[in-house]
Amino acid sequence: MESAGREILGNIPASQQALFYLLAWLSLAVFSFGIAMRARLWLRGRARPLLPGGKPGTRLLSFITGTLAQRRVRATATGHAHIAIFWGFLVLFVGTNLVLLEHETPLSFLHGLFYLLFSLVLDLFGLLMLAGVWVAARRRYHAREVSDRVRGYGPALTILALLGLGGFALEGLRMALLGSLWFDFSPVGAIIARGLALLQPDQATLGAWHLYAWWLHALVAFGFIAYLPFGRLLHAITIPLHILVTEPKPGGMLSTPFLLDEIESGDRTRATPCVAADLHWTQLLALDACTECGLCDDACPALAVGRPLSPRRTVVELRQVLDQGAHALDKSPLADAVSPADAWSCTTCGACADVCPASIRPAELLVDVRRALVLNNRVATGADTTLTNLLETGNPFGFDPGKRMAWAADLAADSKPVILSTEQGAEANCELLLWVGCWGAFDERSQKVTRSLATLLARAGVDYAVLGTEERCTGDPARRLGEEGLFQQLATANIDTLQHHGIKKIVSACPHCVNSLGNEYRDFGADFEVLHHSQYIDQLVADGRLDWQPGNVDNSERTVTFHDPCYLGRLNHVYDPPRRLLSALPATNTTEMAATRQTSQCCGAGGANAWFDIGVGGRMNAARYEQAAATGAQSVATGCPFCLAMLEEAASATGETDGPSVEDLAELVEASTVRGKNSGSGQA
Repeated sequence: MESAGREILGNIPASQQALFYLLAWLSLAVFSFGIAMRARLWLRGRARPLLPGGKPGTRLLSFITGTLAQRRVRATATGHAHIAIFWGFLVLFVGTNLVLLEHETPLSFLHGLFYLLFSLVLDLFGLLMLAGVWVAARRRYHAREVSDRVRGYGPALTILALLGLGGFALEGLRMALLGSLWFDFSPVGAIIARGLALLQPDQATLGAWHLYAWWLHALVAFGFIAYLPFGRLLHAITIPLHILVTEPKPGGMLSTPFLLDEIESGDRTRATPCVAADLHWTQLLALDACTECGLCDDACPALAVGRPLSPRRTVVELRQVLDQGAHALDKSPLADAVSPADAWSCTTCGACADVCPASIRPAELLVDVRRALVLNNRVATGADTTLTNLLETGNPFGFDPGKRMAWAADLAADSKPVILSTEQGAEANCELLLWVGCWGAFDERSQKVTRSLATLLARAGVDYAVLGTEERCTGDPARRLGEEGLFQQLATANIDTLQHHGIKKIVSACPHCVNSLGNEYRDFGADFEVLHHSQYIDQLVADGRLDWQPGNVDNSERTVTFHDPCYLGRLNHVYDPPRRLLSALPATNTTEMAATRQTSQCCGAGGANAWFDIGVGGRMNAARYEQAAATGAQSVATGCPFCLAMLEEAASATGETDGPSVEDLAELVEASTVRGKNSGSGQA
């Protein structure tokens, strides 16, 4: 066994070896040129540090799970085929480089048992790659309708197949020529070698066959290297790169394309993305990372109900601009690159980004398109009114801001909050600030939720305050509608108010407010602890500041299902606190919908879609309510005023009286709790 080994470049004349190296360097030069040309296009995007901030360990973990572990593609047959191709090719690539290392350096390790195991591993992973290519080809050309995007992978699959088959043929010829004694450690090569032996060729013939096969395999490999930057397999480079340079951040946190202060000071002349080159360079890189697998389309709730939105098409249309070169990036209006109907159909729910193997965020691209549309006064009907209301009244409803405390009119005296006022002093001496939000302040149905939450806080002995008329909209609708400047005006005004009062901890019943206050405001110097009311109530129960009463209001058994709001669950990963609360409710059973937690389907209100209707396609809220009703639950609970309104609208539209009622978590908990033994202890 110690004699087992490999003669590098055996049977290859010295003159041909020189040609081999020349072609190798030529293919690498073509590859480098292609990557450099593509990188020049990416870097025409909006400047950012080449390596974004954030914890390097987080990005490395994302790289491992997303690229090496292929986490997001493991659930489908196509995904299994991709994993087989990826790992098969990766091991073969590493094996080839180990052979090169053996030949070009003083190192010597390809001998003995290591070489035999090396040969076996390469054979097995070569078979794995070929199996993946076979499955992928069959699914693309037989099991699925053939489209242009599917046909585009034909050359890539062909090259991979030729690499795998050629490698096995070459190994068999080498073994037949050299008469290897260790056939069992290269089983595929051994089968080919034994098959060749049946033909009884002489050594000269075997040598010629081996030389021809060697050159054919080398030319295919060099062609593959040169082709990589110009074909569909470019994603083998761009996906790992994109994952590595993508800044880790909450899914609901949109990027800040400019700072209003820069515009006002004259340091920046363009306030919003206008042309494709105004996108982040990482976003342009993301366009080349897209494989057009369609997983984003499969996950999109807007597309599912017939809205004119395809996340895949959005990326492809923007990549077409990239493919046209630097001139197109600098001159092509972003507002014309994607259909406005596509842009306004998006609810920014994040389902597309959550399943994307390349970590692409189509919703961010669509918001940038919206920013360009707003700049060109091409705002969706209804959205313009919302923006006007925000500008004039500080809330999207357009209601009198002096009526922000109307929700508290019927509140019990012992539950009324302290109302902070600039005139009454700066520092707030309270445990936390309750951020009421526009829905909780002005919408009649959501006012009930606010009162339930206020009652719970008082019952738990929490010393809390509100901003009253000093509270404004967080700006979430403005940012998602594409009016970045208005968002920043509202954000900076709110931050100034909160910092003026010395606020450190904020609780809100609106996930959209939580996302803005806790995530997006950080770009503007804010640093608040922000909790969703489900998280805080869960803490109150755990700390003994709230106790459960024996039975619900009518003391009857009921079943409740929970609808995960997109901005609470998928985009901010708050799943367990609401479920702990529901499971603890007396006389209550819980059940889950088919699409739950990370796969929960959007109600249709996100992305400021609560304020306008494009008038095309079905209603997402109706589809989601049907899923809730299918569980047989008597009640569907949620933790978002947007979802509450949309699901109640869907319930009313059915015209049925026996469907599940729609309630907020705070309402359910208020009806089932009493003052706890530790209430007023200030522990939460």
